[in-house]
Amino acid sequence: MDEAVVELHGAERFGVAQDSRVAASRWDVLPWGLVLDLDSPLSEAPDTELRRVWLCFHGLGAVTWPFQEARVRTGCWIVVEFPMGTTSAGLLSYSFSTVLPVGATGELVLRDVDEDVVEIQARRFSVLASRASVPPDAEGQLDWETRMRLASDASFVDAMRRSTR
Repeated sequence: MDEAVVELHGAERFGVAQDSRVAASRWDVLPWGLVLDLDSPLSEAPDTELRRVWLCFHGLGAVTWPFQEARVRTGCWIVVEFPMGTTSAGLLSYSFSTVLPVGATGELVLRDVDEDVVEIQARRFSVLASRASVPPDAEGQLDWETRMRLASDASFVDAMRRSTR
């Protein structure tokens, strides 16, 4: 059993995405689902260590992510994670506010709340996290090699399989 990755439960899984960088959107590891691969801070303290986190959306229903005029160079940042709700169709509705570089210069601009909210609807939601963490680089993020040392994709997939049994 691979212990590099753990599933977060209850209150510990909510708020885990706050101030995280969405490094990748993964469609290839979860049938009929979506995985957001994050660099997630351990706390709100300055220079806190980062760990790798997967937000897993099982039985995906819909994704709304406004990228109009966005220039995504190194990922998107989750600024505010909203409480999870339920749609009229009985799907879970997960949403967050994001910061995206916009315009020709790629300048970071906070847009109106209506313009920057991402919503993902799915039948089930789970959160997986690396046990290990490391300080961020000079840009406040993790490079690919460091992310893989924290926990490999295979470790996350193994943990996901364990959690769905």
